[in-house]
Amino acid sequence: MKYALMFIRNDDEWFNSSDYQEKYGEIGSWFIELAQGGRIANPGVELQPARNATTVRWNDEKPIVTDGPFMESKEGIGGITIIEAADLDEAIAVAKGWPAHDHAVEIRPIVEHGEIGA
Repeated sequence: MKYALMFIRNDDEWFNSSDYQEKYGEIGSWFIELAQGGRIANPGVELQPARNATTVRWNDEKPIVTDGPFMESKEGIGGITIIEAADLDEAIAVAKGWPAHDHAVEIRPIVEHGEIGA
């Protein structure tokens, strides 16, 4: 089964951390280890800080475009990857290995084509 791992961070703390480069290297090693183990279904992407986001919302059926993230929060999604895991317990075990302990990792099952509403 495929799971999305979404890496939740505080952009200000992450990009201004004195050990940012060291943490970034540990994250790279974590991804290499997962890839070598055949766990990575999609390498995913790192996102730019939330301040660079643009959001489209609808008001009375009309789209409204605003600068900024979709929600007001200190934390936001910093990146996403797709992994292969037998079940949620295995996906949790993978997420527990995430080396940036100042992040949270949200895990969501991926809807396979034809499974909507399952």
